[in-house]
Amino acid sequence: MASCMDANAIAWITTKLHRIRWKIENFSKVAFNTKLDGPDFYLTSTCMVGLAFKKNEHDIFVYVCNKSNTEIRIQRELFFFSCNEEILHEDKDAHIFTLEKGHYINIMDRVQNRETFDILSNDALIIDLSFTMIVEIIKELHQSQNVTDPGKKLLGDFNMMKENSVNSNVCLQIGKELIPAHWSVLSSQSLYFKKMFESGMKERLQNSVILTDLSLGTAKKLIQFLYTADFVQGDDIRELFHLYSAADKYEVLELRTSCIHRIMSKATADNVWQILLFANRHDDRDFEWQAMHFIKSHSDVVFQTDGFKKFQASKPFIANMFLFSFLKKN
Repeated sequence: MASCMDANAIAWITTKLHRIRWKIENFSKVAFNTKLDGPDFYLTSTCMVGLAFKKNEHDIFVYVCNKSNTEIRIQRELFFFSCNEEILHEDKDAHIFTLEKGHYINIMDRVQNRETFDILSNDALIIDLSFTMIVEIIKELHQSQNVTDPGKKLLGDFNMMKENSVNSNVCLQIGKELIPAHWSVLSSQSLYFKKMFESGMKERLQNSVILTDLSLGTAKKLIQFLYTADFVQGDDIRELFHLYSAADKYEVLELRTSCIHRIMSKATADNVWQILLFANRHDDRDFEWQAMHFIKSHSDVVFQTDGFKKFQASKPFIANMFLFSFLKKN
């Protein structure tokens, strides 16, 4: 007989990242020790928070107020920028802040060189905040050798659906390769396929979709993600570029975000210029910002690479602007 033990477990679950930018105009005219209310926004459909700002002659404070009915835990990354995107301050530690209902809490570390904030370009300060919400779930576990993790089981079931063509109701064609799939999965994970499913297009009526702009490898990774929220990653950053482009076209937003994260994890002083150029071509501001932040953080080496020379040849104005900013700083 299998032994069984009851226990309580605490699971910490992080929800998706939320990013907000708040521009404070006429910064020098903000009175000392006067709280300036900023925007309100939702972390989830039931969890609203609000921002506030205050300064004095020695320091600067950014507050978050919990405006929902339950306690909230968050992590944050905070950046101060000037109007020309110069980083003036950053906080990126893994500290977890507990927000009680109706309470304001300061999420800033102490700023260095407080006096630099009194001579801001255009007299404006940009506060760039990224929040991750932390949810604590306490539940009773019955530990047994016969119990299966339901999350893993669900992913396994979806993977079996992908591999089993018996119940498929649409066929994806890449070249001569035919991949069976399910409209319900495609349309629930991709806005592109959802529109196709609801529109009565010939692909929907014929239950056949020809993908002419994807390689077979990229298409398989895209479909794998639609079913399992994951994909097998190779070492070639160009494969991630192709997959990002597919996620962008077929409007699989979570895959696009995942590609950005994996691409930036492979960023080097040489290839970051290629990454920046790619993000610029896709007009992805958040992706561009991450690449530019990497460049600024590694400015002592990135301008000496062959990658920068190639970028300078294709985007001379932007490249020289970066170089001028670096030389000015040094």
